[in-house]
Amino acid sequence: MKLEPKRILVLGIFAVMLTVFFSTTSCNKNPGPGGVGQWTYYSSANSGLINNEITCFTQDQRGNIWIGTQYGFSMFDGSHFTNWQEKDGLIYHKITSIAVDQNGNVWLGTPLGVSKFDGAHFTNYTTDNGLISNDVHSIAVDADNVIWIGTAEGVCAFDGQQWTYYEKSGGEALVNNHVRSVMVDKNQHKWFGTEYGVSEFYNGTWTTYLSPKALANYVFSVFEDSKGNIWFGTMAGALRMDPQGNQITLTTENGLAYNQVECIAEDDRGVMWFGTQFGVSEYNGTSITNYTATNGLAANWTTAILKTATGDLWFGSVNKGISVLHFTE
Repeated sequence: MKLEPKRILVLGIFAVMLTVFFSTTSCNKNPGPGGVGQWTYYSSANSGLINNEITCFTQDQRGNIWIGTQYGFSMFDGSHFTNWQEKDGLIYHKITSIAVDQNGNVWLGTPLGVSKFDGAHFTNYTTDNGLISNDVHSIAVDADNVIWIGTAEGVCAFDGQQWTYYEKSGGEALVNNHVRSVMVDKNQHKWFGTEYGVSEFYNGTWTTYLSPKALANYVFSVFEDSKGNIWFGTMAGALRMDPQGNQITLTTENGLAYNQVECIAEDDRGVMWFGTQFGVSEYNGTSITNYTATNGLAANWTTAILKTATGDLWFGSVNKGISVLHFTE
């Protein structure tokens, strides 16, 4: 795959020569991959989790894990789950995205607006008081504590007082208004994965990346790894673009569990993890190992992945709660 620096990111598939290993573990504290860890499971039946349909994760500065679901959200403090719903002030029960700002406020995206939760009170935002659209898909926070919100009708940025809007406008702006993923990298470049390509925004300049392959332009997730590589989860596999512009694409032809990659994470070993509808793929730079409900996960369809401060990996499922992989080596 050859990156065209100005406008076109070719997300087509290179034949990446990988040796693929399919290994696959499952109930409380079973052995993890290669015997180096254990699995633990959380569900509404066994732990107090608010709902088993997980949509998103984040972790705050104190180590608390915040969990978005289809019916409210939970906070896990390491021992107990605390839950919030609409009756507590949440704007809507379905959580699509979750982020924590530098002041410890939790921002929750929903199809009907955004809620900011300070630990005691909710402040809700809609198009009536700032949002560009109520249909929110992704939220990220930059180094200046500006909140970046990706919606079905463009992007808005909120600095606590003023709203700034970004929409598709010719070839020098957001590539598509339906923004599925927002990511701020370590250099404060803003990345927007849309339903038709990727936009990068930095110092007032937009760069658009498109593929001639339609499915590759539908981007679910954008992730920066520890080496500064940018990963894109698309309907046509996972693409990595390194800082020099070199690229690889991983698909089922290379051993990926499924080509629709909905979430991405990196563990403390530098190993990448990709969540799909048919399991999770672990990629160590050379080979791929797949995990499903037959060898570790609570359910195949993985909707969110979080690497915690302690190095654990949390996998959210579409309907069976959370699988946690604790590494012991």
